Amino acid sequence: MISERLLTLRKQAGLSQQQVADAVGVTRQTVSNWELGQGAPALDRAAALARLYGVSIDDLANEEVGLVSSAGERPRRDLHVLHGLVGSAVQVELGDDDLCFIPRATVLAVGDGWLRIESVEKTATFGSPKTGERRTVKLIDLADITGIAVIADEG
Repeated sequence: MISERLLTLRKQAGLSQQQVADAVGVTRQTVSNWELGQGAPALDRAAALARLYGVSIDDLANEEVGLVSSAGERPRRDLHVLHGLVGSAVQVELGDDDLCFIPRATVLAVGDGWLRIESVEKTATFGSPKTGERRTVKLIDLADITGIAVIADEG
């Protein structure tokens, strides 16, 4: 839901509801209502929120785009190396757990604090031996990434 996204993005950015309200020209109560699911921002406010949080408006509103964030504070980073990975196949390691990683993804974009990727996930239906695939898009908080490895082209 957009309410959960707004709360996660605000906390990840280290902003108070009042700071967000001031930045987008609404009251603190309005921001609180959005985060509680009691209404949603109008398109102009959603665009301002997307700019504030460094994501696209599509990433802000599209519930099919996964949001991966521990909502921790993030230090400023030099992102020029990550920008060079756009379009590349990568493996992304998350957190301190070796088992928490995305084995193959394509880097779609790099924002201030976010890595936008597309990956293919295996799907299974209970009781069926067949598996399928589903493409997913995720926004991953850069603070949660512990490693990125470029995957060489097969061929």
